[in-house]
Amino acid sequence: MKDGNSAMRGLVFDIEKFAVHDGPGIRTTVFLKGCPLRCLWCHNPESQEAEPEISFDPEKCIGCGRCAAVCPSGAIHDGVFDRSRCLR
Repeated sequence: MKDGNSAMRGLVFDIEKFAVHDGPGIRTTVFLKGCPLRCLWCHNPESQEAEPEISFDPEKCIGCGRCAAVCPSGAIHDGVFDRSRCLR
């Protein structure tokens, strides 16, 4: 996406600091949101939408309740994320 300054902008989805796939050597790979290709073998299908999305990993949840407190649609309740209630 370009802003008024003609600068390229993107939403970073993930950063892999020790990438050794797809060729020799070690590199850092930056994944951006909004890939339009929709490849059948895509390893990051959650990166296809260009807009920000909610990410919830129940294995990393510590049960503090802060995410539920700020969720305007009540999509997070008792450590469970109901994406169907999400506004985006």
